[in-house]
Amino acid sequence: MSQSPWDRPDPHRGPHPVIPGEVVHHHAPDAAQRSFDPYAADGQDAPGGPPPGSALQPYGAPTGNPGAGTGPMPGVMPGVMPAPVAVMPLKSVGVAFVLTFFFGVFGVFYSSVTGALVLIGITVGLLVLSTIVFGILSVLTMGVGAVLFGLVPLIGVGAWIASIIWGCTAASNHNQRVQAQYAQMAAHHQHPTW
Repeated sequence: MSQSPWDRPDPHRGPHPVIPGEVVHHHAPDAAQRSFDPYAADGQDAPGGPPPGSALQPYGAPTGNPGAGTGPMPGVMPGVMPAPVAVMPLKSVGVAFVLTFFFGVFGVFYSSVTGALVLIGITVGLLVLSTIVFGILSVLTMGVGAVLFGLVPLIGVGAWIASIIWGCTAASNHNQRVQAQYAQMAAHHQHPTW
């Protein structure tokens, strides 16, 4: 069985620093604080459970002077907690393609809700407009214009192709924004602005 890089500590650097708000692998260096099983029956684990403020009890009672940390954290001013960071997952361009290929405009909801609503609005608007225009032409030409109703499905084909392009482009743009956000956070944590 292969091991992940988190399973063995780097002997040259020691344990890696944990950025506040960062998701930590379950094999991270503070294994002693993670040994408590909150779902175990009473008496099967360490008495009293983990200490407040540990990894499993992040909202325990504050100890010491509130606002003053127990020690300097890299990248954080003393007494100031870092802002919480919302981790946005990446979106697969392949999944966006498959969803838009099979579900058309509704598949765009995976990569862009706004884009899907815009495409649905445009498609419905064009269908209603073409039905009205072709209906008026049919009446004016005494039924000869009814042949134009055969062109209405082309609106659906155009919307289908546009949804594939829009969905894949929106997923790719989302991934670029997320990667730029990660790069900005990493640069901020390596070189604090204070």
